[in-house]
Parts: sequence; C-alpha cells; structure tokens
Amino acid sequence: MTHLLIWGDTHELVSGELPAGIRVDRVTSLATLIAALDGRGGSLVLADAACLDAERDAVADWLRAGGSTLASVVAVTGGGADDELLLRLPFVDDVVQRPLTPARVRLKLERAVEAVHSRRVIRQLENALTRKGDELSELNKIGVALSAERDIDALLDLILKKSREITAADAGSLYLVERPKDGEPGLRFELAQNDTVVVPFQKRTIPLDQSSIAGHVALSGQPLNVADAYRLPEGSSFRISRSFDEKSGYRTKSMLVVPMRDHKNAVIGVVQLINKKREPDAVLQPVSVIEEAVIPFTTTDEELAGSLASQAAVAFENARLLQDIRTLFDKFVRAAAKAVEARDPVTSGHSERVAELTVALAERVDRAGTGPYAGTHFSREQVQEIRYAGLLHDFGKVAVQEKVLGKRKKLYATRMVAVRQRFAYILKALEADYLRKRLDAVSSGCAGADELAALEAEYLRKRADNERVLQVVVRANEPTIVEEKSFAALMSLPSRRFPDHHAEDDFPVENWAQEPHLSTDEIESLSIRRGTLTSAERKEIESHVSHTYDFLRQIPWTGEFGRIPEIAWAHHEKLDGTGYPRGIKAAEIPVQSRMMTISDIYDALVALDRPYKKAASVEQALRILTDEASTGKLDGDLLGVFVDAKLFELPAFKALLLPRT
Repeated sequence: MTHLLIWGDTHELVSGELPAGIRVDRVTSLATLIAALDGRGGSLVLADAACLDAERDAVADWLRAGGSTLASVVAVTGGGADDELLLRLPFVDDVVQRPLTPARVRLKLERAVEAVHSRRVIRQLENALTRKGDELSELNKIGVALSAERDIDALLDLILKKSREITAADAGSLYLVERPKDGEPGLRFELAQNDTVVVPFQKRTIPLDQSSIAGHVALSGQPLNVADAYRLPEGSSFRISRSFDEKSGYRTKSMLVVPMRDHKNAVIGVVQLINKKREPDAVLQPVSVIEEAVIPFTTTDEELAGSLASQAAVAFENARLLQDIRTLFDKFVRAAAKAVEARDPVTSGHSERVAELTVALAERVDRAGTGPYAGTHFSREQVQEIRYAGLLHDFGKVAVQEKVLGKRKKLYATRMVAVRQRFAYILKALEADYLRKRLDAVSSGCAGADELAALEAEYLRKRADNERVLQVVVRANEPTIVEEKSFAALMSLPSRRFPDHHAEDDFPVENWAQEPHLSTDEIESLSIRRGTLTSAERKEIESHVSHTYDFLRQIPWTGEFGRIPEIAWAHHEKLDGTGYPRGIKAAEIPVQSRMMTISDIYDALVALDRPYKKAASVEQALRILTDEASTGKLDGDLLGVFVDAKLFELPAFKALLLPRT
C-alpha cells in the first residue's frame, strides 16, 4: 500500500476525496513525520511550505542523512512564487500550488515511489562500492603490515589476527605444511586464537590427510565454508573433533578454512576461521548465545580470507627465506671467527667470549635508568650488530704471520733449537780444541803438569762461560718480565750483525764457534722487557685491526649491520688517544666499541688457555680495568655497569672460559 503523509492542513493542501487504497497519515513536525515512516516502501510527503520553513535546517539534514531514500518531499504553496521557494528550500523534490486534485496526488505518489526506489538502489550501490573500497584498502594495509614483519612467530600471529578481524571470526587456528626429506608430510598446528575462551594451546603435528578439515583443504587446495561444524555435508571425508568444545564449554559452529598458497601456487599452510559473529564486538558467552550471535561466513568472507591468505603465504615465505639467509650468515660469521682462531689455537673461543660479554653489557646499558647512558638504547638489530662485530673483531689476524700469532716465547721455536745446536757445537769445538792442544803438548814431550792443568783450566773456563751464556738465553727466552740486572747482562753480550734474515739463516754453523755467538736480532728479541714480541712483531699484530676493517668494509652489509666495520675498527682505541691503529679520542669512538674494549681486555686477562701467561684472577682483572679507567683510557661509566651487573659471572661466558681438553 502506498503511503501519503500530510504535513499541514489537509483541506488546504488537498481538494476532494483522496484516491482509495492509499494509507494517509497526518503529521505536525519533522519528528512525527520520521516516526510515521515504516521504511518498507516509498512515501510521499505533502508539506505546507510554512511547515518546511519552520524546520528547514533539520529537514535538510535528515534528507542528506538518508531520509531521501524513505520519502519524496513536495512543498505545497499558494503564493505562486515557485522559483523563489525552490531557492529557499532546495532540498524538496518539487513545488506545487494548493490545493492538489486526487488525480495529481496519485501521480505524485507514483513518481515518489519510483524516485525513492531509484535513490535506494543508488545508495545501495554507493554503499557496496564504499564497502568494497574499504575492504581493498584494509587488504592493502594488511599486506603492507605483513610485508614489514620479519619475525616469523609475530608474522604468523598477525596473519591469523588480521584474518579474524576482516571476517569477524571469534576464533581461529593456523597450520603449516611440513614436508621433511625423510618421513611422511604433516600439518604443524602452529597457532590458535579465541576471543571467548582461553585456549590451552600446544604446538603439535597432525597427519596431512583427509581426516581433518585442515588436512582436506591443504590437500584439495580449495577453501571450505561450513555453516555448522556439527552438521557436516553428507559424504564428508573429514570430521570435526568436539573435544575442545566439551572441555572448554565452547561451541564451534560456522567455519571457513582457506589454503595459504605461495608464489608457486603450492599450499604451504591453512588458515581456519571459526564462528563469524553477527556483531564483531560480541562475546560468545554463555554458550547459548552462539546459536543467535553466530552466522555463516559469506562469499565475501571467502574472497577476503582467500586474498589475505595468499598475501600471507608470500609474506611468510619471504620471512622464512630471510630467516634462512640470516641463519646462513650467522653460521658464516661464526665459521669465519673459528677459522681465524684455528690459526692461533691458544686464543680459541676469545671472539665468542668477547661477543657474549659485549652483548650482555649492551643489554644492561639499554635498561639503565640513571647515569650518562640512561638515554642510550639498542634495537634488536643493533644488538645483533654488536654480536657480529664482536665475533669478527679479530678477523684481520688472517693477514698476520702465523708464527707471529702463535709466538709463545721470545725466540721462535726453530730459532731456539738452532741456538741450542749452535752452543752444543761451540762446546764440542771447545772440547776438540782443548784435546788437540793437550795432545800436541804431550806429543812434544815437554808438557809439564802445570802446563796441562793450565790448558784444562782454560777449557773449563770457556766451557762454563758458554754454558752460562746459554742459560742466560734460556731464562731470557721465557715470557716473563726481564729484571734490570738480566737486561744489562744481555745487552753486554757481543752480537753478530747480518744484513738480513736470509744471511743469518745461511751463516755456517762452524763459524758460530768464533765469537760473537749470538746475532743482533737474537739479542733484541731476548731483551724484550715484557711479553714475547719485538716492536716490529707487535706492530704486525696491531695491524690486524686495520686488516679487519679493510676486510669487513668489503662486505655489502644490510642497513641494520652497516656499522660493524666501524665498531670492530675502534676496539683497540683508548679515550685519551693512546690506542691504535688511528689514535682517535673519546668523541670519535662509538659506544659499542668502548664496550667491546672492556670485554676484550677482561677476557685477555682472565683467559685460562694462553700458555705464555698466567690467567689473572677476577679481582686482578677488575683492578687493571679500573686503573685504565682512572687514567682516562677506558670508559669508567660503562665499566661501572660491567662491574655492578657482574657480567663476568655470566654462565654463558664462564662456560666458554673453561679450558679446552
């Protein structure tokens, strides 16, 4: 039945009897007009122009907000100024002169029904277009979010969460297809979410077969929309387990299960959505409300979930590929560190221990609430950057001669063997010379006892002198601090100078029987006051830092690891400019390098596996570090964090510090 609403005096607006079959309501205001509309069909409003004028703004707002899809408004006037009225009331559909005849009323009603119907169709199309645009916009936003997430666990959580949000699903789960090289393929139950009840979730693998709805979708590659999980279609190969529902008091009803396909169109996972809610914010408690509050998933849900699942699959594959690359790179870094330490076995584990200590120190600094470093923070990527810099900080040792790296005493082992053999030859030569002289004296027949005794005394004196020199050499060869007396004794020994090492190596052993018995280079090495390295060898060892930098900067690091070369380059620098290789001062030394310097020195002091020195106790090591900080060489604030946090007691560090067998 058509609907006519008259706003004003009926007798003034309409003449004669109204046509039969028309429902007529009389209203006195916009509020009563709105209340009288039933919204089922098109209505015609014949309104006195004076009534519309009285509520002009409210009527205009109502029509713009959707009232025009409910009724056609016609202004009735008696003044004849139609154009002026249209300018004043632009929101009306028409202006007519009073009174209207029954025939004109019927014509206006027919046109009103057509106009309202057309407006409704247009509004529905506009709403559908807006909704589709919103859905595409939301999918794009989700796609961007998925592409930006690199952590696989966080990505999977985001995939399921967004799939549920876009389809108004109360719960859901996510499965990943596993295809091991050996063994049967399976479905990894990776994640579960539920807005209504707590899910006692535990990851597990189920068979990849037709017995489960997820397995069915994974194998068929087609989405599955089930209106009621307890009433499956006839002939279904799969079953829905009710054990969770029975234990939790939940009711699984509508289900939408979609495959995740990668760029090769292979199914790599399944997203399972449960219980589409009529109202997205509804809580499905008690269980009795589910029958009314849960509705089947729509074809639009299938399209949205399918599109999202495809994006999710590509994002997951990318994240997994990135993780594989990172794992590969991590293993390469660790292998590189081990390769360097293999050339110098006595420092094995040093790089890993330095990395462990420096990362721990960075994490403590990041959490510091007070002090100069209270505002210093490190992201997860920056912490990993510090770890890699720690593992690779000594990589430049590959360019240092192996004999220099492994030099345990002041003379190289081969040189000490040569010195011992030389003195053995000298002693034999002295003995042969003594015996020849004794034989000559006896053979001449004029050798008396005193002369023979003098020959023997001379021989024994020379022998003792050479044995004493050998003992001095043996003692001086140890990597201990040389006392002033011993140093003076060494420096007083005569030495033989050679133009180069080749000339020294080629010098005939029999010529060493004539003094000097030691070369200038041997005297220089034996005269080292502390440690085992000559100044030239120490410079070669120190050059490893520059070699490290030259090597590391050749690697095309990604943005988050771009400072690794710089951090490693400065780990031997000191705040007062006395470090190496550049001698830079505090302002130029990165905080990451300052932390590494502390870790590097501490480990070098307490290491148990270096045969050329005794390990310092924790107290001794900390005292040395404190002395270095007090003289402005180390960062005292960072050392304070190191000591206060007792990082030297870290189980991971102490385990690496154990002597290797």
